[in-house]
Amino acid sequence: MLIGILLKVLSTMAFTAMSIGVRAAAPSCPIGEIVFFRSAFALIVLLVWLRISGGFPAHLATRRPLGHLGRGLSGSAGMFANFLALSLLPLADATAYFYVSPIFVTLIAALALREKVHVTRWVAVAIGFGGVLAMLSDHFGLALGEATPAQGVGAVVALSGAAFAALSIIQTRRLAMSEYTAAIVFYFTCLTTFIGALLLVVPRYWPAGAFGAEFLASQAYVAPGAREWLALAAVGVAGGCAQILATQSYRFADASLLASFDYLAMFWALLASLALFGEWPSSAVLAGAAAIAGSGLLAIVGERRARRKNPVI
Repeated sequence: MLIGILLKVLSTMAFTAMSIGVRAAAPSCPIGEIVFFRSAFALIVLLVWLRISGGFPAHLATRRPLGHLGRGLSGSAGMFANFLALSLLPLADATAYFYVSPIFVTLIAALALREKVHVTRWVAVAIGFGGVLAMLSDHFGLALGEATPAQGVGAVVALSGAAFAALSIIQTRRLAMSEYTAAIVFYFTCLTTFIGALLLVVPRYWPAGAFGAEFLASQAYVAPGAREWLALAAVGVAGGCAQILATQSYRFADASLLASFDYLAMFWALLASLALFGEWPSSAVLAGAAAIAGSGLLAIVGERRARRKNPVI
């Protein structure tokens, strides 16, 4: 169990390192380029791990290619939105919004999939929603602090990323019933690499003045300098390691136990924001982030109690 917890904690640190790399690369590189190199470097790390662990190529077999496509598209949209949010918001703020995704998972499961949701999870959703409102009030200038237009856009983008991540989580749960974890990660990484590469190539051939031309022009390839190459490599390697460490952690400890350690990423992000960027979140953001983390922990505790009362035989 302790090994699983350690691996999970290391995965949250790797996730934070990836976010720092995104922040470092974003001023010079377009988001599509960051997504491409994140996925390309992560793919190398993943293939090396599969080769060492003996899962290549057997664990890449799949019977649900369309399921992987759906998961990959929603996950890719979430990654683009999260990376864009990191370029517009302080690191700690963007990370806090990322953990709104469990709230969206509950809403989608209850409203769209008609799943039965325990009252504890609804209470957790209400608390988390209050935290979101507190953060939004700050980023739209409704709280005591001053907000920039970029922060308002960043907040909307970050919430969109959390919603796409929730769709990806639900699709991943369904795939996990019949697919290897390595296959789920591999095909997702391949798709994000392809989409990122497409955004680097398409602007060269897209007609000027056509629909979307302005956006595509902003995604045109920019030759990275030495600093940008270092940041892009860090994004990919850290992102790949975060996935592998999180995957391996579930071999040694229960998922409901490890889920609570995910919120350490918010703590690491807070430290990194202060130490590297001199950014300290406002009181509204801190309160909102605490509410979001608290809602997630409450949902986890409620789920574990429900499992003890109704064990699966």
